[in-house]
Amino acid sequence: MKKIQIVVGLLIAFTGISTTVTAQMKEGKISYERKINMHRNLPDPQMKSMIPEFRTDKFELIFNESVSLFRSVVDDEAPDPFANAGGGGGGGMRMNFRMPTANTYTDLAKQMQYEERAFFEKEFLIVDSLKQYKWKLSEETKTIAKQLCKKATTMISAPQMRMRVSIGRGGENNTDTAAGNTPRAPKETELVVWYAENIPVSFGPDNYSGLPGVIMEIDQDNGATVTTAVEVSAKYPKKELVAPTKGDKMNRAQFQENMQKLMQDMQRGRGGMGGINIRVGGGN
Repeated sequence: MKKIQIVVGLLIAFTGISTTVTAQMKEGKISYERKINMHRNLPDPQMKSMIPEFRTDKFELIFNESVSLFRSVVDDEAPDPFANAGGGGGGGMRMNFRMPTANTYTDLAKQMQYEERAFFEKEFLIVDSLKQYKWKLSEETKTIAKQLCKKATTMISAPQMRMRVSIGRGGENNTDTAAGNTPRAPKETELVVWYAENIPVSFGPDNYSGLPGVIMEIDQDNGATVTTAVEVSAKYPKKELVAPTKGDKMNRAQFQENMQKLMQDMQRGRGGMGGINIRVGGGN
C-alpha cells in the first residue's frame, strides 16, 4: 500500500510541475538574431570580397496569450560592419546598406495584424487579416535557447533580394552596375521553422503564426535569411504590448502597389531601394 501511495504521489508531483512550467510561458519576451547572407545574390567574387558575408540584426517578440509584438532592437553600441567596408580615406570604398524596418502586432482574438513599416522617409501602417499558412508538421526535434523544438515547413512566395552597386570617383557615379535593378517576380521558396510546444502561444517573428507553440527559428530559402531565438524570459514590458499607429493606413495589396511604385521612382531618380550602394573614390 505504501508503495502505491508513493507512486501516486510522484505522478501527481510530476504532473503539477509540467502544468506549472507550461503556464509560466504563456507570456514573456523572446530575443532573436537575424542573419542575412549578403553574398547569396552577388555573383562577382570581387564584390563579395568588399562586404561581410552576413549582416546580423536583433529583434524581440513580446507576447501574452492573445496578442504579440515583434519589433527590431537597435543596439547603438554595436559597430556597423558595413560602415567602412573595403577601407576608408579619400580613395577607399564607402558602402551604405539600408535595411527597411518593421514592427508587427498580431491579435489572435480579432484574427488581425498591424504592421508598421518604414522605408527611408516614408511610413506605412498595414492593417489586414491574419495570414494563414499551410504548415506541414514533423516529429523532428532540436534545442534552441534551451527550449525543445519541433520542425514545421511551408511554402511561401518570397520577393528576391535586390542589390544595387554604384561605383564612381570624385564623388560622382561615373559607373553604375546593378544586380537586379528591375522589379523581380516573387519565387516559391521553402520556409523551415522550429517551434516550442512548452510555450503554447501561436506567435512568431514577423507575421508568422498558426503553430501549437511559439516559433523559435525561421530558415528562409535554405540559409538565405535565418532568424533564431537566443534568449527566453518571463519578464516583458507589458505597457509596450500595443498595436502600432504610425504611418499611412492601407491593406497588404495596397502596400505592395506602393512598394512597386516607390522602387520604380527610386530607380529612375535616387538609386536602388533597400539594397547595397557602394561608391569608390573621394567626396561625400
